[in-house]
Amino acid sequence: MRLSILLLVWIVFSPSARANEFAIEIRSERSFGYFVGDLVKTVVDIRGPSNAELIRGSLPDPVPLTVSLDLRDVSVEEFKQGDQRLWRIRLAYQNLYAALDVRNIEVPAFTVSYQLMGEQSQVTVPAWRFGVAPLREIAPEPKERGEDYLRPDPGPAFVDQEESLRLTALFAALTVLLTIAVAWDHGWPPFHRRAAREFSVLVRRLEALARRDQSMEGLRKAACELHRAFNAVGGKSLLRSDLDEFFRHRAEFASVQPTTERFFEASERLFFDPEQASSAFTMAELVGFAKALAAQERSR
Repeated sequence: MRLSILLLVWIVFSPSARANEFAIEIRSERSFGYFVGDLVKTVVDIRGPSNAELIRGSLPDPVPLTVSLDLRDVSVEEFKQGDQRLWRIRLAYQNLYAALDVRNIEVPAFTVSYQLMGEQSQVTVPAWRFGVAPLREIAPEPKERGEDYLRPDPGPAFVDQEESLRLTALFAALTVLLTIAVAWDHGWPPFHRRAAREFSVLVRRLEALARRDQSMEGLRKAACELHRAFNAVGGKSLLRSDLDEFFRHRAEFASVQPTTERFFEASERLFFDPEQASSAFTMAELVGFAKALAAQERSR
């Protein structure tokens, strides 16, 4: 009786019994159709107890296995799955067998070790096979000359560029036309000096003057620039008394008529009544007024 109990305990805790607790699954990208030089990528899944620890030094080394098969790369990932643990071993073999016909090549088995309950257990990954195929037929059709066995180089593929050139020319012409239209609307060079965009040109001059000079003298210069622009747009020197006639002929500026009248009134104080000059426009207000005039000018 005592001998039977000891035998049962040895069977349960022996390395061979613990090795049976591991399950192995081998998967490959495909099982056939490999040529000489191809990489055969394989995944080996080993499932075992959650308290088992893989001894990574027992994994196979990337070395030549046979005269026609090399192990090129080995990596392992570990996952927890409930009360089990999964070790996913990725292997990359390289087929060096120059097959003359279709046949199977055997991948040798290998063994990995685990630490389990203070003891080492060995798990053997069994050998498996994959199919190789020849690159050429064994006996090609007879030819008169040796060079006839070679296939001619493929001719260069010419791309018809006519349609691409037409589209490129079309889009280039559209780009030029749109750029000209935008330049005309904004009064950019070479359209910045035309009479129809006097106030657009004025905005740039006043902004430059405002950056350089914020003094009373700079304010007078800015007011002079505004008067010159009004004279150019009106076709004559405009005084305060001429504004009604100006707005009758240039109705597009009607929305800024109150501001224009206030500017001409303030301009008179600025130039002819120095004591009241402080109540004139500020430089920022003159720039804003010029921008409002330019916007109305572009609305025609």
